Amino acid sequence: MSPMRKISKGLIALFLMGFVALVVLFVFQSQTKSSLPPSTPTAFPEKSFAVNIPQKALFKNYVTVSAEAAPGTSCELTYIPPSGDASAMDTIANENGICSWRWKIDETKGKGAGRLIFTIEGVSETHFIEIRSSF
Repeated sequence: MSPMRKISKGLIALFLMGFVALVVLFVFQSQTKSSLPPSTPTAFPEKSFAVNIPQKALFKNYVTVSAEAAPGTSCELTYIPPSGDASAMDTIANENGICSWRWKIDETKGKGAGRLIFTIEGVSETHFIEIRSSF
């Protein structure tokens, strides 16, 4: 057998092995894809909680806000006054399932819309309160 013929047979054998390897790979991938569950986006249910917020708060007066949560749940309130200086306050829901916060409205923080961001069990809701110097 001539050396050229040996090389040709070797190249054909190599080509066939590569072709078989690609077919096996293709079949394996298609079986793997079909055995996986279809990927569908998961919709997260939108949670909401009841809050109690006065419509307005006055300088030099105390304001109290509250939110409902399961007893013992950790609750956070972030208050952002009109000046923009944020302050976070944490509390735990009492045995009646109420998270409550109380603080004094500082006149140096300005009047206008104050933002209240309630966060309970990883869910946040933003509400607003009007900060005024008088009624």
